[in-house]
Amino acid sequence: MVNRPEWAQKSPAMQAYYDHDWGFTKHDEQKLFEMLCLECFQSGLSWALVWQKRLALLEAYQGFDPAKVAQFGEEEVAKLLADPALIRNQLKVRATINNARILSQWHQEGRTLEQFTWSFTNGRSIRMEPVPGLPLPAKTPLSEQVATEFKRVGFKFTGPVVVMSYLTAVGVINARLA
Repeated sequence: MVNRPEWAQKSPAMQAYYDHDWGFTKHDEQKLFEMLCLECFQSGLSWALVWQKRLALLEAYQGFDPAKVAQFGEEEVAKLLADPALIRNQLKVRATINNARILSQWHQEGRTLEQFTWSFTNGRSIRMEPVPGLPLPAKTPLSEQVATEFKRVGFKFTGPVVVMSYLTAVGVINARLA
């Protein structure tokens, strides 16, 4: 029997997400970018809604391949904003493209999102003991530090709350229930 937080018990999709994805360490570059994008899209919305739209988002954003998304122009922006299967917030759409462009530039320079993401903890997952029945903190000093660095290098929609969700989703912060 898997011990799940309250949010992960609300639907079979959220149960599966928690059981097989959330909080497990991720080092795959494209998966990290996908999760960062999805967390950006989640801002102000429920994670259940974002996860429900994930397959449509994956298709529309070319599997969250940064090199492909970086090439998106105004025509693609208009298509994304017109598609009801997607999250159609113009700021989030443009932030995703902006972030892909920065990441593509990093790749050309031999840098990666994986290196950046894990550099703040020396490549190790750090344990956060969740309190049963209480939500995780919306942000931490670590998420504030990472958000500051994301902003410094030009990323958009990566404030400390979004970054906290990202860090827990990709396992940098291990907040899974034991």
